[in-house]
Order: sequence, then C-alpha cells, then structure tokens
Amino acid sequence: MIDTGQRLFDYPFALESELRDAANGQGYRIAQGQAAGWLFYSSASAPGEIAVAATASGLNGPFFLSVAHPGAARELKAESAGPCAKGHAAAFAFMTRDALFAGVSAVYRLSLSLPTLPFEDFIRETSHLGDTEAERAQKVRIGQDRFRVAVMDYWNRTCPFTGVVEPQLLRASHIIPWADCESDQERLNVHNGLLLSSLWDAAFDSGLVTFDDLGNAIASPSLGKSARLALALEKAPPLQLVDEQRSRLAWHRSEIWVAD
Repeated sequence: MIDTGQRLFDYPFALESELRDAANGQGYRIAQGQAAGWLFYSSASAPGEIAVAATASGLNGPFFLSVAHPGAARELKAESAGPCAKGHAAAFAFMTRDALFAGVSAVYRLSLSLPTLPFEDFIRETSHLGDTEAERAQKVRIGQDRFRVAVMDYWNRTCPFTGVVEPQLLRASHIIPWADCESDQERLNVHNGLLLSSLWDAAFDSGLVTFDDLGNAIASPSLGKSARLALALEKAPPLQLVDEQRSRLAWHRSEIWVAD
C-alpha cells in the first residue's frame, strides 16, 4: 500500500490546476475546499465526495484519489493507498496523470450506477403514476430505461467480450430475469445486470451460456459449433465479478442454463 502521507500540503498553481481538471473533467465540478493536502470535490449528479492529491514529484506522480462512496471504493480496480481523507472509505494511488483521470471517471460511473441510486431515480420518476394497466406498463418502461443506463455506466459502455461500444448493439441483460425478480429494487440493481453485445445477450438470456464464480464463460452442451465460433468462447476473458454478481450467477446456472 502506498503512503498518502507524502502528499503536498501547498500546491503550485499548475499542479493544483491539473488536480482540479482531474475532478472537474470527470463530473466532480463542485469544489468543497482543501484540507490536509486533499482537494475535495462533489458532483451534482453522483453521490459521494472525492478528494485528490499529489506529491512533490508533481506531474511525475504518484497521484492520490480518496473516495467517500463505499460501493465505488470497494469496486474500483486500482492500487490501494492510505490513509484516505477523513470520513472517506478508501484511497488509491495512480502513477500518471492519465491514470488519475481514468480513476476519477471510474468512480463517477460506479457512483451513478451502484445501488441504490437507480432505484431512487425510478421511485422519483414514477411517484405520480397510479396502478392502471397503462401506468403499470409505463413504470416497466421507466424501470428498464433506468436499469439500462445504470448497466451502461457500470460496465463502461463496453461489452467485456467483444469490445463493442455502439449502444445500438449493446443489451443490458438481467442475470435474474425481470419477471423472476422479487422486487423493483432487485430489478434495478446493477449487480443483476451484464452489458452484452446482442449475440452474447441472446446466448446468455436463453441459457446457452452462463458464467462460473471466476467469471469464466460456460457453454451449454446444446450450443453448436458455429455459435461457439461466433461467440469466440475460447478467447473470452473472465468477467471481473463481485460477490453480489456471483450469487445471482449461481441462480442463473441453476435456473436458466441449459445443462444438457
């Protein structure tokens, strides 16, 4: 773990500008002041505060990012640093300016997509609707739209297997299908979703493909050779999973996957 105690407490103008750009350019545009060498920022759209810092090495790194949002801090894939800013969940180190920018962007995306923000948005957007058939259908459309936005943010708008980024070719696929979820909160939980290109989505939705606890793709014996080649299963990288996804994928293997 890299020690954040080496951070500066008084920044030259150029370095402070770079740190400000790292926050402002990724959605954290509300300055919350400076304390103990940390520059604090918040967002009008994403919950949770961040703080950024640098060392006497300036633009040569390392840079530090402290994250208040516990879910984003838990799922951010970056080198750990410590201690974090007071009241925050964790801190991370980045060796380059570009890596810091990417780290702040990832925190912003995770903070937008992780529970319970999508569900809270859904409740707010549907609070005026009643319980007629037409209004129930409208609620479903709103919920599916909110789920898609959250899944797109969480998976960085990219299918992890194909690299496809065109929204028209991407599907926000439920692990536990919409109809089988026990609550709207589960239906809108981003950990119940994968962002897949259309062919991968069809294979997963029909149970011809599932994933083990390590994120490796498992093909059904019913999946033909041509489909396996089209999916490039042998080259598929493992998904990066958290426990909330693993438990839902266990359900998918049990209830959806075509085992014979």
